[in-house]
Amino acid sequence: MKLLVNGIRGGDYVRSITNALLEVDLGARINFNLQAHLVRVEGRLTLSDATAAIERCGFQVVSIVDSTVVDAVFRSERREVLAF
Repeated sequence: MKLLVNGIRGGDYVRSITNALLEVDLGARINFNLQAHLVRVEGRLTLSDATAAIERCGFQVVSIVDSTVVDAVFRSERREVLAF
């Protein structure tokens, strides 16, 4: 998933968001584009988990650029199994 986050300016901000996301999913992969204020997260977090973690450390998620949840372990999109 890719999230547009207000207020990311440098290392301390990146570290704060990274730590908050890793508390929810220790195996998550997190990448930042500081110029575009984007955070890309791959892991087993839901969109709401990621948004809540970022907002808990004082940042505002302005928009969801890509809501696709990619499992960092398997590098595949997570899909719900509705029936067997």
